[in-house]
Amino acid sequence: MANEQQHTNEKIVVPERRLGRMPAKVSRKALQFSDFFQFIKIPKHCIYWQKKPALPPRSFGNTQLGDCTRAKQAMAILRMEELEQHKLINITDEEVIRVYEDMENRLYGGGDQGAYEEDALDQWRKEDTTIRDDQGHPYTIDAYLRIDAQNHDQMKAALALAEAKGIAICLNLPAAWQGVDPPAHWDVPPDKQFTGQWMAGSWGGHSMWANGYSEEGVYVDDTWGLPNRLVTWDAMGAYCDEAHLVIDSIDSWRKKSTSDVGHLNLEQVVDAVNGVSSKKIE
Repeated sequence: MANEQQHTNEKIVVPERRLGRMPAKVSRKALQFSDFFQFIKIPKHCIYWQKKPALPPRSFGNTQLGDCTRAKQAMAILRMEELEQHKLINITDEEVIRVYEDMENRLYGGGDQGAYEEDALDQWRKEDTTIRDDQGHPYTIDAYLRIDAQNHDQMKAALALAEAKGIAICLNLPAAWQGVDPPAHWDVPPDKQFTGQWMAGSWGGHSMWANGYSEEGVYVDDTWGLPNRLVTWDAMGAYCDEAHLVIDSIDSWRKKSTSDVGHLNLEQVVDAVNGVSSKKIE
């Protein structure tokens, strides 16, 4: 059975690789993962998807438009619904482009400017601005918590707590990575000199869905129609500047509020979300 770490040596060519995550910003209303989580034990790895048949690589329009903030949500929904419905639902590229362009028009005055990550996460919480499958069913989330992207224990804990559902991450990509395709990893320069083409953001900002980790690094969907790729922990430290734990449904998460990984206080999350957002959790 093939898994997501095994790929052929044939080079995969995509028409273009668009970026669309605007620079990281911190909202005073942002809820911090560390305020609601207590550690117990961090596993060495979280590799559910790496032991399963690979999901078909998708771009959801991210080879033509800078819609990565919404395209990665579509990839997350596919993984979440594969877990819950035990089948691969269908989300069209046109649907992801629709919600992206609607967001651009309402929040940024139109065009293809990309988006702030938290703006895109806010849109995911609302039924009228979220992504729908080809049957018209909307997929929303209840909450998201900001992770300290430079704290790898927090990153691992959030990924392990989310289990196969994964988390949202953003990287300031260096230009040196432009031609690096799976199975090659995104890594730091051998001499650890982060200058020139290795400068953070010299390529641009990208929003992705992280679906697991190993001792080597974090596995991500890059939404360019390429297979699952690995970003080393050194590279995460150098280039990752945003990460969020996404709670798709408080009800479905209640059964995992306490696990071997740690305790997430969901009732406090509900109170905090309802205290800062007009979109309440019922």
